[in-house]
This record gives sequence, C-alpha cells and structure tokens, in this order.
Amino acid sequence: MSASNHAELLAGYADGVPVHELATRFQVHRGTVTKLVRQAGLAVRRPAVPEPVRQEAVRLYVDGLTLVEVGERLGINDKTVRLLVIEAGGTLRPRG
Repeated sequence: MSASNHAELLAGYADGVPVHELATRFQVHRGTVTKLVRQAGLAVRRPAVPEPVRQEAVRLYVDGLTLVEVGERLGINDKTVRLLVIEAGGTLRPRG
C-alpha cells in the first residue's frame, strides 16, 4: 500500500468510516485495516451494540442463560455479553 493510501485509510478511520468500507475501498482485508490502525497507535473502535440488544442480553443473562447461550441467541460474542452485563452493573456468575 502506498504511503498516501495508508495515510488516507488512517484518516478515514479517524473520521469514523466503517472498517468494511475502508477494506473495500483500499482492497484489503478488514483485519488488515485494524492491524494498520493499531500500528499507527490509534484506538480501535468496537462496533456499537444497539441499546435494545444490550438490554436483552442483560435480561437473558439475569434470567439464567450462560454468556455463550446469550451470545448465540443474539448473534454476538460471549465476551461482548460479559462486557454488557458488567457495564449494566450486573454480577457475573461463577463458571460451571
């Protein structure tokens, strides 16, 4: 990738252009975009989880589903579910 494209990619990322758009525009993998962003010392964005999904994740976990089960049901990673529960002030259950 040329230096000018590299700079343009990083500027786009800093301006909030989605990773998949940058990957398509510069004909690289999404992982490459993230790698370049990290190498440049920029903070890597997390995809936003919509508020209704956040609330549902917490509710399902409080109702007894495991982090993995909640994630599978809502199509999100179990680590994301864990973070959502903690951010909502919930308490994580012991494993097992």
